[in-house]
Amino acid sequence: MTRIARVVAARVPHHITQRGNRRQRTFFDDADYETYLRLLAASCAEHRVVIWAWCLMPNHVHLIAIPKTAEGLARAVGRAHWRYTRAINFRQGWRGYLWQGRFGSCPMDAAHTLAAARYIERNPVRARLVRRAWQWPWSSAAGHVSGRGDALVKPGGPLVAEVNDWRRFLAADEDEEDV
Repeated sequence: MTRIARVVAARVPHHITQRGNRRQRTFFDDADYETYLRLLAASCAEHRVVIWAWCLMPNHVHLIAIPKTAEGLARAVGRAHWRYTRAINFRQGWRGYLWQGRFGSCPMDAAHTLAAARYIERNPVRARLVRRAWQWPWSSAAGHVSGRGDALVKPGGPLVAEVNDWRRFLAADEDEEDV
């Protein structure tokens, strides 16, 4: 059975999602989150993909990524996930898949991109891991609120330029149907 080709548009924001196989945990401690961020940053730099927003949850990942080329997205994210899987499998003495299938991706227009960024960064609040989005250490929310950026997002990026007060933007009631 052939798989459906991924729709990727160069220089367009994409909402990326990847869940753990059988919805299992993919991050087991802080060092795992740090390893993933390091691998993703290196892979994105290599394949010219820019990250605008991100959130790492215990069993899944959300990204807003902009590839410079159509091929860059699959190469950057796929390579980072392959390397991370190898690291976890080696440490745990496991074999097999860590992630559930291929990552999902959806190109977005400007309005959808802002809604997706809010959805992504509020994910830990909805999961009741923190009270405020910027308290979760494994997302771009704190970097956007502070204006300092983080391991993946440059300070004062394009999303922040669209919103006067990122803290208020995250705290506002979200319209789940927008995402």
